Amino acid sequence: MRLAINATFASERHNGITTFVDGIVRCLGSHGHELFVYSSAERYAKFEGVTLRRTPIGLVFDGSAANNFRRFAWTQATLPAKLKRDKVDLFFSPVEGLLRSPVPQVVAVHDLIPLFYPAECPRLHHYYKRVLPYILKGSARTVAPSQHTKSDLIARYSLPSDKVSVVYYGLRSELFDTGADSRPACLQADRYFLFVGTFAPRKNLETVVRAFAKIHKDVPEKLVVVAYPDERQATICELARSLEVLDQMAFCSGLSDAELAYLYRHSTGLILLSEYEGFGYPPLEAMATKTPAIVSDSTSLAEVVGNAGITGSCRDFDAAAAAMRRLSLEKLYRELLGKTGEARARQFTWSNSAKQLSDALVAACL
Repeated sequence: MRLAINATFASERHNGITTFVDGIVRCLGSHGHELFVYSSAERYAKFEGVTLRRTPIGLVFDGSAANNFRRFAWTQATLPAKLKRDKVDLFFSPVEGLLRSPVPQVVAVHDLIPLFYPAECPRLHHYYKRVLPYILKGSARTVAPSQHTKSDLIARYSLPSDKVSVVYYGLRSELFDTGADSRPACLQADRYFLFVGTFAPRKNLETVVRAFAKIHKDVPEKLVVVAYPDERQATICELARSLEVLDQMAFCSGLSDAELAYLYRHSTGLILLSEYEGFGYPPLEAMATKTPAIVSDSTSLAEVVGNAGITGSCRDFDAAAAAMRRLSLEKLYRELLGKTGEARARQFTWSNSAKQLSDALVAACL
């Protein structure tokens, strides 16, 4: 199959969608597909079985409204002609599909955050509400990263269940390699609990801080928060100050993959109590390093960790505190969860993801 992949948004900055595209592109060639990747990222030219079709550097995602509009306009007006030129059989778009595709189209929807949380993604809210329904209606198949997101897509966009395929994300193999780690300068503690995410209210860092405040005098751990700084960080700091734990916390950002892997591997436990996630990489990445994960049971996080993690209500900081205390004080329990978690994480390979996506692509052509 001659397959075109839209990666116009891809940059060198690490994020979930770029990781997804990189992992998928690396593996799809082994399933017998001829790949055309539309992107300005030169790394794709080095991937086996890939023909890179270079696109303007100005289309790379930077979060601005002008950038989003420019990329959307180019995708709708210019990309269809390029697909015809390359005589592709199928077009796969991890983001921003075509309103009118000249070939059968498969679109990935990674989550419905812009639809459910308009304040977090105000510019994308209108796209998800008014444009995305038309794109999905005209697509041969939709891809979701979890059963949870698949259910949301079916409920919100009235999609037929048999036209939505679940393709779980894979993990970076280096997470299983202890030799790749590098201790970040922001880490001053030997024992700590870890939060990896953003300061968005949906991530529910407030409950994590409240849970930590209940136990910080009983355990040796600090709390390390990995998140890019924004205006909402001040609210979290004020809460931590009022609970007298701000001096027991450290904030890190801009970490390399090796530095993040170190934080995962040496943490007592990762805690992520999000209200909503489409998939949820951090718990799975932590589990890959034999670090237990405490997650909320109200979203895809519980689906991802399965019975290899600790789950509870996203607002129950008493239960979260109890789980953190047990991980800190019971070494055998912590080690058992670590081994179970690693076994679970090893099921999430890019080879499996590519096989799931390949099956969905073939089904789209039937």
